[in-house]
Amino acid sequence: MALTPATCDYLRQLARELEGAAHGTSGQLVEQAAEFLGMSKQTVYRQLKKVAGWESGRKCRTDKGSTSVSSDALLTLATVQRESVRDNGKQTMHTPVARSVLEANGLPVGVSNAHLNKLMRERGLNVQAQRQAAPAQQLRALHPNHVHQVDPSLCLVYYLNGRQHIMEDREFYKNKLENFAKVKFKVWRYVLWDMASGAIFVWYCEAAGESQANLFNFLMQAWGKQDGVLFHGVPKLLFWDKGSANTATAIQCLLKSLECKSETHQAGNARAKGGVEGSNNIVETQFESRLRFEPVDNIEALNAAATAWAEAYNANLIPGQDTRLRRDGLAAPMARYDLWQRIRSEELRLLPDVEVCRALMTGKEVERKVDGHLCISYKHPKAERSMSYSLDGLNGVNVGDTVSVRPLVYGEQAIQIELPRFDGEPLVYRVEPQTEFDDFGRPLTAAVFGEEFKSHAATPAEVASKSMDELAFPGQDAAQARQKKAVPFGGEIRAHSYLSEVEHPSYLQRPGIEIATPAHAQPAAPELLDAVTVMLRISAELGRHLTAEEHTFMHARFKDGVPEDQVQLLIDQFKNPVQVHEQPLRAAGGLRAV
Repeated sequence: MALTPATCDYLRQLARELEGAAHGTSGQLVEQAAEFLGMSKQTVYRQLKKVAGWESGRKCRTDKGSTSVSSDALLTLATVQRESVRDNGKQTMHTPVARSVLEANGLPVGVSNAHLNKLMRERGLNVQAQRQAAPAQQLRALHPNHVHQVDPSLCLVYYLNGRQHIMEDREFYKNKLENFAKVKFKVWRYVLWDMASGAIFVWYCEAAGESQANLFNFLMQAWGKQDGVLFHGVPKLLFWDKGSANTATAIQCLLKSLECKSETHQAGNARAKGGVEGSNNIVETQFESRLRFEPVDNIEALNAAATAWAEAYNANLIPGQDTRLRRDGLAAPMARYDLWQRIRSEELRLLPDVEVCRALMTGKEVERKVDGHLCISYKHPKAERSMSYSLDGLNGVNVGDTVSVRPLVYGEQAIQIELPRFDGEPLVYRVEPQTEFDDFGRPLTAAVFGEEFKSHAATPAEVASKSMDELAFPGQDAAQARQKKAVPFGGEIRAHSYLSEVEHPSYLQRPGIEIATPAHAQPAAPELLDAVTVMLRISAELGRHLTAEEHTFMHARFKDGVPEDQVQLLIDQFKNPVQVHEQPLRAAGGLRAV
């Protein structure tokens, strides 16, 4: 309630009187003021605080804000009511019924329904508070044509038997669905809104429903240069809902080739694209409302009228109507086209021919393998032959990787490569071909042999390899450490010694069978060496020639040869002559000489 200046002066005077009033008289002064102003005492106190900044100074109760109702019961009560809200917003269960349900399930509340409603209001738990949308973060575009929002919707206008009709609420509603069925081809309204300038583009088509073809034709009309239309150009980002046509493969192929990023908002969160939602309302109320008084006979005439209206509306040229934008950061209201014309040449990306865009819709990605020079070969549709594209320095690209390649419209034979990342999100890069070569066909970016050295940027695999080297050989050169056979990790890794500590279970031994071996499989007798050969060996060991007696002894005793396993024993006995006659030697044939 707005107070008159005289009432405000009266309240200020009352505040001065209350400030100097004796103890116990303040209440009487407030009662008199309430009777004079026709207000309750509570209202007088509230207006004294609001108008004069005066408060009674009475302390709040120490238990203010507390309640005997448990927080769990209160939260459950609010949740039960919120979950009873239908999609159309109607609340089907209120506090009396919800309270009854809770008490039947062992959650007593102990206060009145009115007090329960008050507690839920104070805590923001009631259905009305929950219906309020969460605060939205303000967003901005960097320049005109940076962000476009697009939204198709069913138009109230339709054509039947060569005449324009408008869907009336009394004829088209949920209980008369047969009337919708009569209109086989309905009129769909496609609206585009530019975030930076607020410029609006509208286009109509006649169809049974949304389709990729209609969406494609709309984008070609909106982004292409049309006669008599200032607005045109391809955006950097397109924001819309999750419609089947919007997310279709063909449309996404087109957008990727045009380097236009596509984003969709969360289902049920239409306010995320509030700019185009508001533009739909503007078109319906500012343009389509005129059709009742001046009908048009077909879609072509409808689009011509819509274009004329949109151009006048964006330029603030509609007679008797101010359509300028009013924003806090603008010194004065401005026409939408005045803002759009602030676009710079490098920001205005022109749409290619429609046939080129149509071909891009059906274009397929191809795969290429990254070679040892971190390059791929690809033939761009605009090129006469395959070109080499260097991927050096692109994070996530390794030698041997397979990347997906698609041609791009903008740039000199530019391509877009894509490869998966470890978390599933794709890595996307824009690459242009190598075009500068010497007279011998070598890239000018290559290092001159013997004069300079260039290295590729470390690939992810190389970065990981370096980290592993530092871990295996801390503080050392890994290559030198391996050459010196250094033990990785400083020998602190137990690779097999712990296996001796493994406790094995006791196994039940199985009885086996012996294998019968044939007689000829017995161990062979020792090989016999020539006596002269053995004497030469003994002579070398003794460092002298054998005597005639020793010659006679060897020839007589080992006339058939010396067993190989007896040679060392024989040498030892010759070195100790006393043992020659004391220890008999095994002669050939198993006989013993005595």
